[in-house]
Amino acid sequence: MQPTIVLASGSEIRSQLLWQAAVSHDVKVARVDEDAIKQSLLAEGASPRDIADALAEAKARKVSASMPDRLVLGCDQVLAFGDKILSKPCTPKEALEHLHLLRGQRHQLLSAAVLYE
Repeated sequence: MQPTIVLASGSEIRSQLLWQAAVSHDVKVARVDEDAIKQSLLAEGASPRDIADALAEAKARKVSASMPDRLVLGCDQVLAFGDKILSKPCTPKEALEHLHLLRGQRHQLLSAAVLYE
């Protein structure tokens, strides 16, 4: 029997969450230029919420185009800190800088999930 959904993400954590919730799924990584999408939306003045939603939708749409007969789940998270969005740190040094910046400060981790059929 074919799994119910396709997860449009290479995130091991997201896949584990689905398995732990007893949701059978396949994984197909969505090849989208997240930085280009994010920069374009920021230039238009989009909110962090809108950016998270747009990234999740872009991933779901991309995978759905090659698997039109399947239900596809696209997900993304955006960390909003004041009027900035912090991207995933690329190095341990950058991660430490983020932690120091966020320490004792208010921030939001916005999650988005989009289903395409």
